[in-house]
Amino acid sequence: MKTIHTVLREDFGPLDRTLVRSELLSEKGVHDVMFERTRNGLLIEYDPSIIDDTKLIEIMCRYGVYPEPISPRANGQLGEG
Repeated sequence: MKTIHTVLREDFGPLDRTLVRSELLSEKGVHDVMFERTRNGLLIEYDPSIIDDTKLIEIMCRYGVYPEPISPRANGQLGEG
């Protein structure tokens, strides 16, 4: 399993996130979608043997989510630790 941090392009509140979550969960290979602490953030857990990168991007675009930008660390490195 892999997890990707995503952000809704438009978020009008909990209804949007809940609707997007249920739609994503209906996709083959998506195992879980969790709300993040940020207002419009979602974590998508998926099986990369079922959904390749191209298909994942297609699915994300369909439901109005995009990868969360990686913010620089305090020491200048990128990525999560």
